[in-house]
Amino acid sequence: MLDVKTGVYQTSPQEINHTTTFTYSVIFEESDVTWASRWDHYLYLETDNSDVHWLSIINSFAMVLFLTGMVAHILRRTVNNAVNQYNERADLEVTEESGWKQINGQVFRPPKYPGIFSIIIGSGIQVIGMSLLTIIFACLGFLSPAYRGSLLTAMILLYVFMGIWAGYYSAKVYKMFGGEQW
Repeated sequence: MLDVKTGVYQTSPQEINHTTTFTYSVIFEESDVTWASRWDHYLYLETDNSDVHWLSIINSFAMVLFLTGMVAHILRRTVNNAVNQYNERADLEVTEESGWKQINGQVFRPPKYPGIFSIIIGSGIQVIGMSLLTIIFACLGFLSPAYRGSLLTAMILLYVFMGIWAGYYSAKVYKMFGGEQW
């Protein structure tokens, strides 16, 4: 350990000041509140400060939308400039293929296993849709912590019902890539 006063590393153990006592204790006390109503104090706030949370959520959402718009605008301008420069160079150099034209066939070819790829896309749609709908239902107040098991039940039911969209998008992607056994 480095001694601050001398700037030399000590090889002997450092002495600890014995005046500080570290303790930890837990005392369990019985309460008159039942297990099912333990969240009522937090769920039914009747103060004027409850609107502050919604204001900060809306403010954060607006900030995310604004910053996303800025990044999308910058990205659009950058891509547009790159495409314009490429088109200008393509008009000048007709004989030699370079850049995007060399990888054009690799980028737009169908995948080697379109069935597995479409299944992965469908499963992703299913999980993302289930997650978004669960979050929306929780924000709207349909899923309350006072009702034990409602979150898990809602997630399972939404996962099952989002299987319809997963199948639809899987079949759509498989057909788009030229699958013949759909």
